[in-house]
Formats: sequence, C-alpha cells, structure tokens
Amino acid sequence: MVRMLRKAQVDSSDVARVRAWIERYTGYMAAADPEQVTVTSWMEAYGSYGKVYWMIDAPSLAVLDEFLERLPAEEGYQEILKAGSELFVSGQTSDLLLKEV
Repeated sequence: MVRMLRKAQVDSSDVARVRAWIERYTGYMAAADPEQVTVTSWMEAYGSYGKVYWMIDAPSLAVLDEFLERLPAEEGYQEILKAGSELFVSGQTSDLLLKEV
C-alpha cells in the first residue's frame, strides 16, 4: 500500500467557497477509481490557517502513478482545477509519498 499526501495553502477568506471546492475536487478524484484508490481531504483544525491535505491511498505505486497520470487529461478535472486556482497560494502545493511498513 502507498499513500500520497498532497498539501496546499489556502489563499482566500471565503471559507464556504473553499470548502465547497475541496469537496468537489475530492469527490471527483474519489469517483475516478473507487475500486483501487481512496481519496480523502483534511484541514488543519489548529495551527496555521488554511492548510489543506488530501490523502490518496492505492494498493501499489503503479496504480497510483496511473491514477495521477490519467486525471490531468480529463476535462472535468481540468475545469475543477481552473475553478479553484485563485483559492490557493501558487507554488505552495506539495506531494509526499509514503510506503506502508
């Protein structure tokens, strides 16, 4: 099992709009391959404002790679990214790969 942790920094005080976008983005990814890939979203409750995390779990690195390579080619995914582009700090998104021990 592998887990990718994606982190982004919110750049908007419109919390309702940010949460709606997070739900839409997470829902789209979660529906893309529900048999093999699980996607959940998280937000820091304490500490710095606006840190958002997505956890993407897959049975193998190959499955995760295929999932991540396929999404950007999909029109629906591109539309969601464009709709949320002004909600986050540019250049502050990072990905981290974790492997199960």
